[in-house]
Amino acid sequence: MTTAFLDVDVHGNDDLTPHGVVSVHHYGIGRSTAACSCGWNGRRRHLMAAAEQDAWVHAMHARCAVSSPLVLG
Repeated sequence: MTTAFLDVDVHGNDDLTPHGVVSVHHYGIGRSTAACSCGWNGRRRHLMAAAEQDAWVHAMHARCAVSSPLVLG
């Protein structure tokens, strides 16, 4: 049997704290991009769904939170 635990330091900081908030900005037909408050910017995409995927992948890799609603504008 294995036991999982969360490693928290004495100051209460852990690796699960979100670093930023990622969202998708929709500027019209064929112009959507994902951006994060941590400073990351995704590529401009023709499909809004592709920009949404960029946002989710960044959130998983950089441990950033996802805004609600995800698509702005």
